[in-house]
Parts: sequence; structure tokens; C-alpha cells
Amino acid sequence: MSKFLILTDSIGNPRSFPVSEITQLEETYSYIIRNNFKNSTFWQLSYGNVSTEQLFSQAAGYLSNWEPDIIIIHSGIIDSRPEAFTEFQKTVINKLTGRFVFGKIKKYVFHPALIRHRQVYRVSKARFRKTAKKIKLLFGQSKILWLEICVADGYESARPGANKRMEAYNNIIKEIYGKDFVKIKEKILEVDGFNVDNLHWNKSGHRAVADIILDRINAA
Repeated sequence: MSKFLILTDSIGNPRSFPVSEITQLEETYSYIIRNNFKNSTFWQLSYGNVSTEQLFSQAAGYLSNWEPDIIIIHSGIIDSRPEAFTEFQKTVINKLTGRFVFGKIKKYVFHPALIRHRQVYRVSKARFRKTAKKIKLLFGQSKILWLEICVADGYESARPGANKRMEAYNNIIKEIYGKDFVKIKEKILEVDGFNVDNLHWNKSGHRAVADIILDRINAA
């Protein structure tokens, strides 16, 4: 019996929209993997719109002594994607304008033209590298598979500079984790596995990623 720890951003969650691309919980890649290791223990945290450091802090705070055999991480999109404003600036704008007004101007706060012009970092490369190293240090006895940070090409229109930024953060993961960096984008594209938002996955994308991970685990 093995112990699995799965840490993901919102992409690890099921999707209820759009209707044409609903992904049930049982169709997510983590559940597909669970079904192949029915006698193993799983602990999963899939949390949207948080940095890798915030995600990792939950595992570090509660599971540092659990010693999982296999850790699967899919995080880094939030860290790497370009922003128009820092989180602090967005909070200030929200407080100054109020929730109702902020809802009205939100489209401008996240406008691609502003993002292209400002190219703000939510998490610096140095800070991301530090977190990635901390994870490896804390779970030194675990097999850690870190999935490629990736989006569909159309995401670049909403977040100008995203592709170049994500490539840089992927290189940091490869630098630290070497052969345990898991490429997934090409396979997701092959099965048309990205959702219409060019970020999340449909059930075909989840199935493709599950197969890649299972092949890695079974080949070990």
C-alpha cells in the first residue's frame, strides 16, 4: 500500500461549466489515478487562485510527518502568469471602490492591454524557486512528480506574455526536479483536452494526464 499526496491548483477540480465540457469529479485525473491504486491512501488539496507557496504551506503545516511515497504537484500557473496589478493593489482598489463598483471595473483591472503594458509578477522567479526547493527538502524521502505548467495557446490573448513567463518557471522546475518534471501540454493538445477558457481541462485532458502519470508510476 502506497501513500499519495496530490497538490494542485483549480485545474485538479471538476468543472460544471460550460455545459458542453462538464467534467465530473470521477473524471478528474486524480480520481482516475485513485481508481488504479484502490488499496492506497490519498490526500489531495486542489485550491484555486493560490500560489505554490500558499498551497505548499497547507501540506507543510499538516503532513510534514506523514512521509507520502508519491507526491504529484500541478501548480505554478498563478505564480507565473503576468498581471496588471499586484495582489495588494487589487485589494486596495477593491476596498476603495467597494464590491459593487469593483465588479463593474474588474474587466479593466484584468484588461489584456494593461497586462501587456505592466507585466507585474505575482510571485517572483526567485521566490518560486525557493518554494520548489523547500518542497523537495521537506519531503526528501518522497517521489515527487511535478507536472508542466501549461495552457492552450489562446490563453496568450487574455494574458499577454504568459507563454514566455510559464516557460521560465517550467525551467526552474526542471532545474530542481530533473527527470521528475512531467511534460503534459503536447498530449493535452493532441486530445483537444483544454477547456474553452484555454486554462482548465475537459475530461479528455484529465484522462490524458492520468495516463501519463500512471505510466510514470508504473515504470518506476
